[in-house]
Amino acid sequence: MSNKIIELLTSKKNDNLTIEEIAEKLGEDVKKVEDMVSFLETDGIVFRQKNGRYILTEKTRLKKGIVKKTSSKGPIVVFKDQSQLQLSSKHVKNLNDGDVVLVEPYNKSGTAMIVKVLSHDVKNYVGEVIKEGNLYKVVSKNREDVVLNEIYPLGTKLLIDEKTKNIISVLGHKDDPDTKTKEILVEYKFPISFSEKYLNELEEIPSSLTEEEIEKLKKQGTIDIRDFNLITIDGIDTKDFDDAVGYNHSMIYVSIANTTRVIKENTAIWDETLKRSISVYGPRSVEPMTHHKISNGICSLVPLEDRCTLTTTVKIDDAGNIVSYDIFPSIINNRKRTTYEDCNEYLENGKVVAGYENYTQSLDILYDKSMLVKEKMLKEGFLNFSDTEVKFFFENHRVLELKKRHQGKAEELIEFLMILNNMVMIDYFIKNNLPFMARNHDDPNYIELKNWSILLRHRNYKSIVSDKLTPEEIMYNRSLYENSPEKEVLDKIAIKCLAKAKYGAICSGHYALGNIPYGTWTSPIRRLADFINQRIFFDALKYGNEYARNKWEPLLPHLSNLANSAERRAEKVEMKLDNIKKAEYMSNFIGTEYTGVVSEVSTSGVKVLLPNMCEGRALLPKGSYKVSKDKFILFDVNAGTKIIVGDQITVKLTKVDIEKGTLEFIKIEENKKYGKAGNKTKKKVKGR
Repeated sequence: MSNKIIELLTSKKNDNLTIEEIAEKLGEDVKKVEDMVSFLETDGIVFRQKNGRYILTEKTRLKKGIVKKTSSKGPIVVFKDQSQLQLSSKHVKNLNDGDVVLVEPYNKSGTAMIVKVLSHDVKNYVGEVIKEGNLYKVVSKNREDVVLNEIYPLGTKLLIDEKTKNIISVLGHKDDPDTKTKEILVEYKFPISFSEKYLNELEEIPSSLTEEEIEKLKKQGTIDIRDFNLITIDGIDTKDFDDAVGYNHSMIYVSIANTTRVIKENTAIWDETLKRSISVYGPRSVEPMTHHKISNGICSLVPLEDRCTLTTTVKIDDAGNIVSYDIFPSIINNRKRTTYEDCNEYLENGKVVAGYENYTQSLDILYDKSMLVKEKMLKEGFLNFSDTEVKFFFENHRVLELKKRHQGKAEELIEFLMILNNMVMIDYFIKNNLPFMARNHDDPNYIELKNWSILLRHRNYKSIVSDKLTPEEIMYNRSLYENSPEKEVLDKIAIKCLAKAKYGAICSGHYALGNIPYGTWTSPIRRLADFINQRIFFDALKYGNEYARNKWEPLLPHLSNLANSAERRAEKVEMKLDNIKKAEYMSNFIGTEYTGVVSEVSTSGVKVLLPNMCEGRALLPKGSYKVSKDKFILFDVNAGTKIIVGDQITVKLTKVDIEKGTLEFIKIEENKKYGKAGNKTKKKVKGR
């Protein structure tokens, strides 16, 4: 209904209507229209005028933005395009950083005026228990001390309610490794515990699937494929198994965990799932979207246990085209829990790990089929960039070693089977005119892409330089440095030129996948979008397509916002946790020399990426420095030398800040001479 309301208000003759007029023109119930318009108003899509009539916000002078209080400019509002306007102090007196507002862009004083506050961003904070005289207090930087009525061990970290100054939860002692993880999670508004009501509901959820329940499901249309040879392929540390795969009767089988049976609407479990929206993974830690009884238990496709799933069967021809497919509720029994590491031993090295003898044929066929899909997608514009994920090796809580995670054939197999499964799902939704949460990816920043291709020229690659690089040209340019030491750095720069993928209620295509319509449903245990898409499918199957449309279409804008917010916050948490663990590890090697690749340049220093994927800043001695217009070359004007992003340089680790997760180096290698005119010398670039 939301789309119908927006479409109606888009029309010039209908751009100023009351609730009753909207309901009459759409032939809908007034109360339903009122509820939907209220939601659209809260989201800043429509605006209620003084006369009680509604208009699309985009048809007014109002703009939606986020409040930010700065020390230099004072209070400002930042808009989606990153432009900003000053706010008068009186308009932000009772607001917080992060509040979402509608503003009148200009008033008589030349500043923006807040017209409506759409949402408040309450920022609770973490403090540490100290003792001052006879008083126990909670102290936190830039916060007023809070005197405690109870005694807590000194050094305990507490989560404090910003408004009431009450204790929300005890995180643990500051020296406990888990406490820092909790501190970062709450900083980015992720819950670190489940409510009592949630836990009470959880007790009603069974830990296994009984034969009686299976027979009941079969009578309702669920298909029993427990005798099929399906396996899971995951990382060695994985505990939540979303998907099982196999090859039977000339068809690829992908079975996805059915979470809809236990996460039911109008329950505390449902509310908490929406509140979390994503599982957050740190080194050796996870804050799950669903309780471990669900994520690691009844919904996880653990080996040799009967589980409810949603199965897709797909037939692929030799050109990677989808010949036919089917989607149906199912019951499976995972024959074996295999790992990427062991599967790669077979797929890459031809070594059959003990216990894998019965699955090698399926692995061969599945890999060949998934590569047909990949090859077809590459021809149609799929962008294939490297993953710089780090693998941590622990002894208790101590990091013993870290290195770039190997992305082998097994990982590649699963990646493209999941993409194939998602493509089939979207095709089903589109053909049945069903709403779904799309995974959209806009066109890249072509100016930045052009600069990236020019950087490759700086590095002596014969790259294609164009104002609007095509996907084929992007992949050609990437192929030039495929086996070089600077691959990760150059890939990272190219990825930054691409748009951020986002969830949306309306599908606009996925650029990096060849501009196909796209969405996801292969990880319903750990991603809200996948769970919601699965829920829509089951509602359509049980109650009909029209029911599913009317129910979910109005909800998808809000749910997409939840998924996007959670994903962005999770990325920040995971990066922060990774950087802290990297810093802890690197603190053992202060004074050690490394050869790394320059990933960024500035007049104050250069960023350097080490082979173990740790990155830090190398400070420069005092001098006169100049950065090229494209920000990829640093010139030392006095010495007549330069550093180009992608250069290999030798540095010494001098400082580690574990709390911030940062590293500092000093550079100990000579730069390349460029002479007065800035011309390159004959000295070869290292790593060529």
